[in-house]
Amino acid sequence: MEFSVEVPLDADGFVRRECPNCEREFKWFDGATEESPPDWEDPDSYFCPYCGQQAGGDEWWTQAQLNYAEQVALIYAGQAVTDELTGMARTINRQGGLIRLEVSGESESPLPPPLQEPNDMVAVAAPCHLFEPIKVIDDLVEPLHCLICGNPFEV
Repeated sequence: MEFSVEVPLDADGFVRRECPNCEREFKWFDGATEESPPDWEDPDSYFCPYCGQQAGGDEWWTQAQLNYAEQVALIYAGQAVTDELTGMARTINRQGGLIRLEVSGESESPLPPPLQEPNDMVAVAAPCHLFEPIKVIDDLVEPLHCLICGNPFEV
């Protein structure tokens, strides 16, 4: 079974992320900017703009995103199990005999409402990689780190 979960962007095209180390949220720009080199490929890992720790590209999900994906997965899994059991019951019932199976339950559970992404935080860019802007919390006073190379910079 295959399904996908859409992670929303804010009005400026940024997606919310959470550092797997310090667990603070920020946003990075989804896609290429006008400043992006034409041959740019996303790195395998990124640096947290707050704590500067590095983690793989697939480790930055927020708790809300993970919870939403889990809810959707459970609904699809439940539907797959119900469909499989219904098919088995039909096969057994066609054979006739002493046993008759009936499967009850919701075959189509509604999906949870989609995630919403507010257009919050302040956009900044590291001087070393201007083409990879991020959004951080408004009242930040500490130095930030470049998402791509981890170099610290002041806002």
